[in-house]
Amino acid sequence: MFTKVVKLSALVGVFLVILITGPNIIAQGINILNTNGSFENTDPGSVSGTDIEGWVLEVGTGVDTDPEFEIVGDTVQHGTHALRIIVHSVGTDPWNIQVVADSIPVEPGATYRYSVWAKSNSASQVNFTVGNYSFNEYGAIRPSGNNVTSEWQQFTIPFTITDQQTWARAPIHFSITANTGDTIYIDNMRIYNVEDELTILKPVIVEAESGDAGIDFNTLQDETISYVAIQTNFINTGNPGSANRIITYEVNFPDTGTYNLFARLRVRANGFDDDSFFYGNGFGEKDSVTDDDWIIVNGLAAAGFSDSSDVVFEAGGLGNEVWKWVNLSRNAYQGEAAPIFTIGEDSLTKIFSIGAREDGLDIDKLAFGRADLYYTVRNLDNEEPGSTEIDTTEEWTGPPLASGQPKFVGNIYSGLQVENFEAYWNQVTPENEGKWGSVEGTRDAMNWGGLDAAYNHAKDNGFPFHFHVLIWGAQQPGWINNLSSEEQLEEITEWFEAVAERYPDIDFLEVVNEPLDGHNPPDGGGNPPRANYKEALGGNGTTGWDWVLNAFRMAREIFPAETKLMLNDFSIINSSTSTATYLNIIRLLQVEDLIDIIAEQGHAFTTTAAVATMRRNLDSLASTGLPIQITEFDIDGPTDQTQLQNYQRIFPAFYEHPGVEGITLWGWRPGLWRETANLVNNNGAERPALQWLRDYLDTVNVVVSVETVEGVPDNFQLFNNYPNPFNPITTISFSLPVRSDVHLLLFDLLGRVVKEIAAGNYEAGTHQVKLNASGLSSGVYFYKLEAGNFVSTKKLVFMK
Repeated sequence: MFTKVVKLSALVGVFLVILITGPNIIAQGINILNTNGSFENTDPGSVSGTDIEGWVLEVGTGVDTDPEFEIVGDTVQHGTHALRIIVHSVGTDPWNIQVVADSIPVEPGATYRYSVWAKSNSASQVNFTVGNYSFNEYGAIRPSGNNVTSEWQQFTIPFTITDQQTWARAPIHFSITANTGDTIYIDNMRIYNVEDELTILKPVIVEAESGDAGIDFNTLQDETISYVAIQTNFINTGNPGSANRIITYEVNFPDTGTYNLFARLRVRANGFDDDSFFYGNGFGEKDSVTDDDWIIVNGLAAAGFSDSSDVVFEAGGLGNEVWKWVNLSRNAYQGEAAPIFTIGEDSLTKIFSIGAREDGLDIDKLAFGRADLYYTVRNLDNEEPGSTEIDTTEEWTGPPLASGQPKFVGNIYSGLQVENFEAYWNQVTPENEGKWGSVEGTRDAMNWGGLDAAYNHAKDNGFPFHFHVLIWGAQQPGWINNLSSEEQLEEITEWFEAVAERYPDIDFLEVVNEPLDGHNPPDGGGNPPRANYKEALGGNGTTGWDWVLNAFRMAREIFPAETKLMLNDFSIINSSTSTATYLNIIRLLQVEDLIDIIAEQGHAFTTTAAVATMRRNLDSLASTGLPIQITEFDIDGPTDQTQLQNYQRIFPAFYEHPGVEGITLWGWRPGLWRETANLVNNNGAERPALQWLRDYLDTVNVVVSVETVEGVPDNFQLFNNYPNPFNPITTISFSLPVRSDVHLLLFDLLGRVVKEIAAGNYEAGTHQVKLNASGLSSGVYFYKLEAGNFVSTKKLVFMK
């Protein structure tokens, strides 16, 4: 069953300051008022009285055996020293044994935060206090039982100076009966003005023009905005290519910790031809021609945020010619996974670099913000503190929408689309990461990062992986066109072999994409020109499609036998003429058993056709006996209602066709290539079409009739009953990968068992049982399958 959880996803109108504490955020960036809080200024050994700088150790009357105070180095929370207290006996009052942080400067009316860490050899009871020298307390922690355990814990007290005192003290009390015989450790006390916390909650802003820039950069002006722009275009795929195309900065951080990288930028009019750059793979000096020194950021033409209340966290989806903020650490943006920017205690000053890739990209600012905080556009624009929380919106956590169906519903994997992917979709296709031009933009320099991420995401979640794409006329490496046909064929073979070796468990292999004339064959035509290696693969030849046949022959030889080979194209099923041409290629491939799957992309410009026409052409494709996949499905949504109506018209026509084994959406979050086809908004809220799709997939009953699956299922599964609603008989199906003891029970809304539907030991396989509900009242019921450790529950509706 589906469940909903509350997830952080948006900020409301005004900025909310959340004060946070912890050793990672209160260090060099804050003025610590107490002295020697981590005992680093005192040598290890026994101590007493005022031996510890900044502290007073006191033992009062009534303590029969004095405690042992010692600076130790073997048990510490921070740095290299801590204070150990061994309590042998106690006095009449808790303060008869105490250690006091002494002489703390304060100001009347100011608010401060007290923080200290403690642990015990077992469990102990310790009072933490702060007050003035007249023994009036400003704040305290006085537990009724043990509060210090065998693990380091932090204890914090916010307090305000309510009198006119300018000096305070912070006693810690140990003279409590429960502590007799205990060993207690204290470390890392820090007392500071809470206003100082705001310093480290603010982003570190770096003006783009403030660095040491190579001569290929210009500093330009847009009204009040000074920005940098590269004057030379693309040199290398994986690095800037020249020191003239690098800007280096010296960045001063207020504190240790982990930071996210942001950028404020603008993509010029050429959009996706102007929207990439590099930044340094971590801090330090970078070599302009070493790929490993640089992180690629691409696809910024459909990314980012500009509204002041927008949280700069996810990918965003703004277009060209607008200044916008992007979060580079949280989103790969068709590039590589971002490094973690960690500031240690060695130095708060770091060297950072950016590098040019494409011209037409303007950069105004960079910013480093704490990774544990959220920043709005307003926060970044005005150098304001971030927040630990943002307003919540409901978001589905899974299982995927089609998990109860025999057909998958998948989606593309990219930096813009991956957020919460596994909660909705159960098949993975890399959007651009598997295109030859993305992997080998520079000859023999393979960039596998994005493709690895997509493949691993599929395998880690048990989803089928669709490799897109081996042969295509578009988005191919530019250098291929300059080679002879013999060299081109060698490179194509190397490309196939490299993919097969790196990804041995591809489920669906898209061998050729868009082969039809006038689409995107690699014939050198088009503007801009397509790849020109069609002749290297055999050209038209005697069949008219020899180049396609040869590509599939190579794939069948190089890839594992269990890899299913696919042919893909667009605007097939809306045209009987295109369907006939497509069928000609398919039947040529079938003669040599070279094809396993037929694919129609299913883009919005195709599905404007009448449903009857598309069904008729799907029938023609299914007549081959091969399964069909819809591989790049999207529905434009200029309004919510338009998108919903078209989903309701088109999606069932495809999904319920018995020849279709699954549908892959070509994106669902803002930033996909069809600008209005997103199914969620920038704030993560579902649009009505997605809400409908979830409900539809939870109740529809579909079959795949083209292919008979032999052998036993791979997984346990309980399917939706059919029909539903029903009167009085319905069929329930379930799959077992191994022989199992099965209990299939029917429950009413109160959770009471009203019927045993099936019970016994069942063979591995897919089974169907009939439920006759004639003796029951109309209403909603739940049926639950228990098979070994597998449990699954679904809903049915009985209507007399």
